[in-house]
Amino acid sequence: MTNGFSFSGASGGFSFGTTNSIATAIKPSFGIIRGGNTTTNNNDNRNGPSSSSSPPSVRALAWDPTGAASLSLCPLPSSSSSKDTRNRKDDHNTFDLDVFLSHDGTGCPSEETECLLSCLDAREEWMATQQQQQQPPRRRGDNSSEGAAVTKLSMDYRAAMCECLMQLQSNEANGGDDDAPMKDHEENNNLELLSLTYAISHLAEIFLLPSLASEASSVSAYPSNFDGGFHDEAFASRLDGPSGSLTADTVRYLRLHHSNGSFMDSPEVLELLESDQPEYHQFSPSSSSLESSIPGPYDHPYWNLLLHLTIQGQLSDAWTLLSHHSACRHAEEEAEAGEELSPEGQGFAALRAILLSAPIPGGRGDGYCDDAGLDDYLEEDLLEQEEVENENAEDLGDVNAEDPGDINQLLMDGVPPNAYMLWESLPRRADKLRTLRYRRDLRRCGRTDSEGTEVESSTVPEMYQPRVALNAFRNWQETIRVTVFPSGVGSGGGQGVLAALFQRFPPLPQILSILLGVIPQSIANDARFLTWNEVLLMELLYARPEVMPEDIAVRAKVAMSKVGGGDGNGKHPLQEIILSIMNGSAGQVVETMFSLCGGSSGAALPATMTSLLCNLLVDTGCISPQKDASSSPVNIQTELLLLAAESILSSFSVQEQSDVGVRTTVRLLLPHAPPKKRAASRGAAADNTETKDDIIYEPRIAAMIAEAVSHRLPTTDAEARDLLQLCEETIQLGSVLIADACESLAFSRALHHSRSNNGSGNLTREVCWLLRGMEVQSCWLPEDRRRKLGFACRRRFDSLCEKSANNLITLFSVAAITNFSKNVKNIKEMSLALRAAEDVLEGVLQDEVMAPVLKGHVEANLLKYAVDIALADAKGDTVQVATDIIYCLEERCLSEGDYGGVVSTLADPKMYSDFLRIAFAVLDKEEVSQGGPMEFAKCAFTVHGMHILMARLTQVLSWEGIICSSHGPAVSASLSKQQPSAAASSKKDYFGAMRVAFSKGLMRAFVSNGPLSTPMKMGSKKECGEMSLEEELELMLSPCI
Repeated sequence: MTNGFSFSGASGGFSFGTTNSIATAIKPSFGIIRGGNTTTNNNDNRNGPSSSSSPPSVRALAWDPTGAASLSLCPLPSSSSSKDTRNRKDDHNTFDLDVFLSHDGTGCPSEETECLLSCLDAREEWMATQQQQQQPPRRRGDNSSEGAAVTKLSMDYRAAMCECLMQLQSNEANGGDDDAPMKDHEENNNLELLSLTYAISHLAEIFLLPSLASEASSVSAYPSNFDGGFHDEAFASRLDGPSGSLTADTVRYLRLHHSNGSFMDSPEVLELLESDQPEYHQFSPSSSSLESSIPGPYDHPYWNLLLHLTIQGQLSDAWTLLSHHSACRHAEEEAEAGEELSPEGQGFAALRAILLSAPIPGGRGDGYCDDAGLDDYLEEDLLEQEEVENENAEDLGDVNAEDPGDINQLLMDGVPPNAYMLWESLPRRADKLRTLRYRRDLRRCGRTDSEGTEVESSTVPEMYQPRVALNAFRNWQETIRVTVFPSGVGSGGGQGVLAALFQRFPPLPQILSILLGVIPQSIANDARFLTWNEVLLMELLYARPEVMPEDIAVRAKVAMSKVGGGDGNGKHPLQEIILSIMNGSAGQVVETMFSLCGGSSGAALPATMTSLLCNLLVDTGCISPQKDASSSPVNIQTELLLLAAESILSSFSVQEQSDVGVRTTVRLLLPHAPPKKRAASRGAAADNTETKDDIIYEPRIAAMIAEAVSHRLPTTDAEARDLLQLCEETIQLGSVLIADACESLAFSRALHHSRSNNGSGNLTREVCWLLRGMEVQSCWLPEDRRRKLGFACRRRFDSLCEKSANNLITLFSVAAITNFSKNVKNIKEMSLALRAAEDVLEGVLQDEVMAPVLKGHVEANLLKYAVDIALADAKGDTVQVATDIIYCLEERCLSEGDYGGVVSTLADPKMYSDFLRIAFAVLDKEEVSQGGPMEFAKCAFTVHGMHILMARLTQVLSWEGIICSSHGPAVSASLSKQQPSAAASSKKDYFGAMRVAFSKGLMRAFVSNGPLSTPMKMGSKKECGEMSLEEELELMLSPCI
């Protein structure tokens, strides 16, 4: 791997975690989730005398079908007494199983599960969008929209993680379970890991992934020496952007992940604001922890809080704090009474204009700028839809909602209130979202949208322009310098508009000097009051907002050195990681996620986020996952995917939610299972050649999917159907391993339905799932990889069809021997057999996909004609019965592709006797009912059909070893109406009677069909044409086959 990242990940196959033998693997510390004794018998005397009753030393091992990552070990038989054995048997033959996990899973709370699924949903939506955009041919340099889409996907990941963290923190705050300190410790540790994952992914998004501006435009706003687009093989680094292009994002990152959060929401600060004189308020002893979290050089927490809000750029909260100052309240009361503003009142008015007009990068914290660093394009769509829905609404909203005022009021000449949007990569779009949020707040408090501003503002540039943003910032600082510090910052501002406030409140000029990029000596010389991120924030906000992206890491290192008080050699390891990522090290991101953020801990969410972030870096060209002997022999992307899949499977198996684990694993791995073509280099593109190395195919991914699916026993048809639908597209691309696993999945559901309904089964559902497995192998796979009708499902289906047909024909032949006597038992058995055969046939005919494929299937056609024979007999249609019997007994050449072109019959040879008995009964009944002269005789069979019957009879006689002489004693027709065992001395007499009946039937066939009788249409025509009567006779009189 490139970028200096070394990886030693999990193996792609089965592992026992850190164990070396099964004996150690079954200890509870390695994931026992249920069962009894979990240790081996250490007291077993292996060197003692052998005995025939000694227990075996090997334990049976099998996958637990209810858990895709769970293994079950049968217990060793004990040498207990016979009494104990009897007691054990009386206990319903139950025993304890040792169940442990194939990988180290730590579980996945519901909040993390929701986050995990949301990330996969976002990735699938992104992939669908990319497939739609790649339909037309793409030109060189058209990768910009794709790079912006990758960044949006990263933001979707972080939005899901943000929601997860908020839920976990809320649960932690509301939970009061004092009986589980270990659980609380684990939850806190989990929160720390997820918070660190959130921070690292945010930092990587800023310094490694492409800018969203790449989607809207290219180079118009950038200097001539900057490309502005993306390179051929990788997206352009944001570190190469213009000055100030990363300042706003970096400020938001520092505020979100390295600040102490919002002080304004704490109960102590709320109590401070409600006091009569907040500037002199002191925290109570019970809130000493908050006081220690707001360090500062001043004696009162009010001014220390104002100092930190100003340092972090939370100027909207800073003005809220100042507005609660006792002097400000007094000035406001004077203004409401109509009195002229005092110098102090004028000073507070100037402070409001200064703070609420500040065009600083990252926003002022007023709630209308995205402080979380998330591009809320989804919120933009929702707000636009809400405006459309509320156009004609009569509801004026909640009159008690807080009025946002007029956020577009011009407070400082030359500095618009929305000037801080100029630092965004897409200022016009950011200002549109700000306006939509403002209009929403207007509706909530009952004011109409017309009181707000226009959604689209032409005064704000579409793209980031460094000079425009810097000019607004300098105008704001120059106004402060002229009006507040006319004699210079160090003079104390005795002649400025805030002179009265400065004289009364000495901390105020020191704090406001920070707005001009000047840090007071009382603060700068004492590192106890500041953190490195606050030092960096002051520099980015007020001193160097136009800093080059590549210099941010340098300024961060200087800030860390200042706070550390040395040369920087004592920096925290996390600080080193931050600097490395700011310098553009993508390998550091993956290594940190893997080692510090829980990527290798076995937890499902951290491992998955590590893999997903690695995929983003690979997609943007920041990391090359290919095996390279010069860097790393490991395919990092594959290893992390497999590790995440194993963590998901084992974590959900711990919670007995294997259905969720398998489906999530399949969704994670499927996009990486099909083979892909590597992007051609310039030389290869010019040669237009393709080699085997140009195809990227990782069979371990497909093997992992197949393993997860094969180990899962679905509990419902919906679960199995969902897994099949997930894998369908990948199978269509040629994954044979996944096709085999999906067939086994369908086969398991078929077996389930065969045992359902208290053992009676559901044949229709069983056949439906067998056909699904056959469809996977014969329809989903590409033409060159298809296996006709599959394996296990086909064998089961063939057996089911043949068994159903055999049962029906056997019962029908028994009824024919007894001359279809009205036996209640026989009628019930035939009805059940007919219903079962119809259920199987109905399952086939209802399948629109597989019914055409099974058109030439032998067993399915045999079942069809067996059912037709029974139904035709019930209707008294002997001609149709005869036609179907001959179709089942006639030899034909089967298809070359399915059966190799062999000559065979639909009926299995063991069924010949049953079909002959039915034909015997039909002909015998026909002969008995014949009352007229021979010239008016009728026969249900044609001459060709009688030829088939005689040929099959000859075969049966040969197999039975019976030789019927044509000169032997004749058997009366009445013998056929009785059981052969009672009416004849042997089977020979019965078959002799059958032969006589066939001969008489042949005579009637000659008479009824005439000399021009032709072979029956049996579904296939003979190439030699129609057969003459002489040819039919010659075939019948020829030696037996």
